[in-house]
Amino acid sequence: MEVPLQLIDIVSLAYFLCLWLGYARYAKYRAKKGGDVSLSRSLRSHREAWARRLLQREMRMTDASLLASQERVVGFFASTTLLLMAAVLTALTTSGQIAEITSHIPFAQPQSSGQIEAKLALLLVILIYAFFKVTWSLRQYGFAAVVMGAAPDVGEQLTPQQRDAFVCNFAKLMDSAGHDNNGGLRAYYFCLSVVCWLSGTLPFLLAATITVFVLYRREFRSGTVMSIEQALVPVARGE
Repeated sequence: MEVPLQLIDIVSLAYFLCLWLGYARYAKYRAKKGGDVSLSRSLRSHREAWARRLLQREMRMTDASLLASQERVVGFFASTTLLLMAAVLTALTTSGQIAEITSHIPFAQPQSSGQIEAKLALLLVILIYAFFKVTWSLRQYGFAAVVMGAAPDVGEQLTPQQRDAFVCNFAKLMDSAGHDNNGGLRAYYFCLSVVCWLSGTLPFLLAATITVFVLYRREFRSGTVMSIEQALVPVARGE
């Protein structure tokens, strides 16, 4: 009986999962912690400012257009994920040929068709996870559109508590949709690491480690994050 995975593969898989889950928890912690710059935290502040200005505008076509563009982007990733899942399922039927092809890659370690199938199965599981994430994000953006449509008109009398409640909950809904979209995109990045696993364990470990560093820099240390943080213009709480 062919053993699909060796001990080194199991250890590598454990390292990969620790990196992914550990980074996800760290990113969520930084998003909620004050004082440190974070892409998610900065966007939350902009979403709150958006909600406050939304209540001050009579014409909200621009807001609806912005929200629709978010839905289109997430919808693109949802449909792309289905295509990738179909491609991986097709690749599972040709694992022997893939094992033969990878054996000709310089410095690649020899692998059996069982090992290739196990790694492709992991790739498929990650894509399924990404599909659930992006589709839930898509639905939440749809919910946000409903909440926006039900937003009070400019002329309606609102108490400060009612205004703050709308701003907080609308921003929270958009924030939740953004976090789930980020989770789906993060799965795409780690999928690339698993693809590198098809050529050997060392490329897989290097790719997974580099992925975490790239994600960290983009979410916490990039010029984009600083620009988003510094572009925020405070909004008066309103009457």
